Formats: sequence, structure tokens, C-alpha cells
Amino acid sequence: MTFTHLLHPEIPKIKEVNINGVRHYDTPDGTLISITSLLKNFTPQGILDWRKAVGAEKANEVMRAAGARGSKVHKIIESCLSNKPENDLVGNYGELASRLFGQMVPALYKIDRIRTLEQALYSTRLGIAGRVDCIAEFDGKLSTIDFKTATRKRDEINENYPVQATFYSIAWEERTGEKIEQIVILTTTETGELDVYTDDPSKHVERLEEMVNEYKSGSTSGLS
Repeated sequence: MTFTHLLHPEIPKIKEVNINGVRHYDTPDGTLISITSLLKNFTPQGILDWRKAVGAEKANEVMRAAGARGSKVHKIIESCLSNKPENDLVGNYGELASRLFGQMVPALYKIDRIRTLEQALYSTRLGIAGRVDCIAEFDGKLSTIDFKTATRKRDEINENYPVQATFYSIAWEERTGEKIEQIVILTTTETGELDVYTDDPSKHVERLEEMVNEYKSGSTSGLS
């Protein structure tokens, strides 16, 4: 599996900074909050209910394990898409991450003409920054592609995921002039499923703008 990479307009480098425990980015347009930090204000009710049911200590333990799992799978995917596949996945990343990556492979075959991987972006209009997993063509359409891991497949996607991907789509167009046609969220689960979610980013712009306005007006709870 060899992936084609295309050049894109140069994007200003931005630096991740921590302000009172909250991730921001220093950009040419000032210090902007990260999209992931912003979305912490809007945790879906189902997750809040789960945290309450299991308790903070157990919830934090599960989230740390999920974060470690996701980081490993992201590194394997990035190496693969960079045409630098790793040979000993189990030895380097463990059996679980190796298996989760293997489940993702059929979707990776649909990726082509990669613009960028792990690219830091910012939107002047929205006043937000973040780091996108991948901008590439997916099934022939220029897409924002996010790679996710999960314990199991859920009936509905986390409502924040399409909003996050939509932000990256807006930021990419602002920085390069290229319009993103679709958002793609690929989720590989410990129970053996690969979920492929595709959508039109324009459907989520209104919700994204609502979240930004709520955050800027101070009507959300404090960030953690």
C-alpha cells in the first residue's frame, strides 16, 4: 500500500501552549483555544452520565487507557500513510493497538492524494486552533479524516466528532483556499468493528458556531 502525497500551500507554524491547564496555540492571529479544549465544555450527556455512574477515579482510569490506546494507533496509521510502515507492530505497540490498526486497513485503502498528516491549523474567523489527523481524498472526495478508537461500536456517533472535523475543514479552507467536500470519521473498536462515518461539513457549521459563541460569551462552565 503506497500513498500519493501532494504539495499544499505553506501554512504558518503554530505552537501549542498551556494556559491554566488548558491547551491553546500561539498563532499569527493571537493565542487561540484548541478545538479539543473548547469541546470539553460540551461533553455529551451520555458520557457525563457514565462518569457519574462509575465514579471519577474509574472514569479517569478508563480515559487514560483510551488515550494511550488511541495514541499508539495514531502513530501506526501515520507511519503507514507516510509510506514508512513498521514491521514489528506487536513488539512496538502491543497486541491491542496492532489489532485495532489491522481493522482500520480496509478504510485506509480508500485514502489517496494526501495533503497533510498531523497538521496544526487555525481559523481566524472562529478564533480556534487544532491539529488535524489527515487531509486527503477519501473515495475520491477531498476530506477531513479523523481516526478514532473505541471500546465498542455505539449506535450514534459522539456528537462532538463531526463538529471537530468541521472545524478542521473550515480552518483548512481558510489557510489553503481548498474546499473540503466531506468529513470522515473512522473508528476501530476493541470488539472488532470498523465504523466509517461520512457527512457534509456544512451540516455542522451552525452547531460549531453556537459552541464558539457560547464559549466566548462565558456562558459555558469552566474548562478542565
